Amino acid sequence: MALVAPFKALRYNAEKVSLEKVVTPPYDVISPEQQDAYYQADPHNIIRLDLNKQRDSDTAEDNTYTRAAANLKQWMAQEVIKRDAAAGFYPLTTRFTDPEGEEHVRHGFLTLLKAVDYSLGGVLPHEKTFSGTKEDRLNLLKAVSTNLSPIFALYPDDDNLVQRTLEAAKRTPELVDMTDPLDMVQRMSVVDDPEVCAEVVRLMADKVIFIADGHHRYETAQNYRAYMRRRYPQAPDNASFNYVMVYLCSMSDPGLTTLGCHRLIHHLHGFNSRDFLALAEPYFDASEVPFDGDPEAARRRFIKQLTDNWRKAPSFGLVTSGDQAFHLLTLKPGVAEQEPLANIPGPMRALDAEVLTHVVLEHILGLDNHARDREHLIAYRSDTAGVVSDVLSGKARLAFLMNPTPVDQVQSVAEAGLIMPRKSTYFYPKVLTGLTMNLIDPAETIEAGRG
Repeated sequence: MALVAPFKALRYNAEKVSLEKVVTPPYDVISPEQQDAYYQADPHNIIRLDLNKQRDSDTAEDNTYTRAAANLKQWMAQEVIKRDAAAGFYPLTTRFTDPEGEEHVRHGFLTLLKAVDYSLGGVLPHEKTFSGTKEDRLNLLKAVSTNLSPIFALYPDDDNLVQRTLEAAKRTPELVDMTDPLDMVQRMSVVDDPEVCAEVVRLMADKVIFIADGHHRYETAQNYRAYMRRRYPQAPDNASFNYVMVYLCSMSDPGLTTLGCHRLIHHLHGFNSRDFLALAEPYFDASEVPFDGDPEAARRRFIKQLTDNWRKAPSFGLVTSGDQAFHLLTLKPGVAEQEPLANIPGPMRALDAEVLTHVVLEHILGLDNHARDREHLIAYRSDTAGVVSDVLSGKARLAFLMNPTPVDQVQSVAEAGLIMPRKSTYFYPKVLTGLTMNLIDPAETIEAGRG
């Protein structure tokens, strides 16, 4: 069901640049301040391709997209970026420390994936996308004809056979061995043996792909495919524009890590925790972890309780400015079958984010879909300590603290053809932009398993 293929990656030339100075996180997690910092890090930083700055003087002929295309063309001419001679898969190992101080090692690989319609069942989404973001990404892709940032996707492989096959065949020395700007160790190799590549294609052929991060980029790839098919109606089914660059990670990889995606509410007129807890009482069992003069120690105790509730029932936490305790709210037995959850499909009722959205944000607090999409009202963040600090310092009024959404819930929701509330998942860390790029030449075809 999943048609993967090796590719000739565009990569930064280590003789021309220091890789750690030119890579970035994905465009959608970069703040304006970070954008400025990446601009200053190196004149060839990929920020000038993937998230080029706008100017007041932008026109149809000179804008963020055309400047990105000009930069890419110039860098390729200068061999700052070069294309590999042989097609391959690119195994990537990421060693990192999560926000709670735990160390992990995640394994995956960069590949091409045929961009198919969701209706065919080979690639499944789990989150809603927004048309404005897709329009921006499509305009960029039309200008640069290159996948700049990989989609992060998952596949089932209980024995991690695909990754083990790649690890056994990867070339040495490694193409990349560095500590990135976020202090994570990144090691990337290549597997370009045609027989091994063909075996990986065969092993992946019966897999269903679940998008973890990059729904907008995948749907942009679908839209770009349609656009190019109109331009090149005689192109074969394996024309290069039918594929998109993806980072694939096994659902069984020990380093696959998710974080809670917390809801930080900056202002909410008239809110106080005592009134809220009274309104929540028909739906939730509530307990509290008092600060007792040490909010950080209380936070750690609370996070343990929230984690312990992980599989019992939908649960989340509440911390409010001016309060002296964390509150743990757990859905009461039987409430999932009652209003306002009665009409929610079964797999969705088990999601903490779905219960929070429908019972708390909509029903109790009266925040409709439009309000929840207003960034100045609700921020979605994964750094628990920072979220709590902002609330306790008065920078925000309150926050709902979330458990990570388990991978098996993502799978069950996607397989049921359902869509989670926005920002239900946060796979950590994001896959770097700039390790590999995929040039899309409409005259080229993709041969699975061959160079």
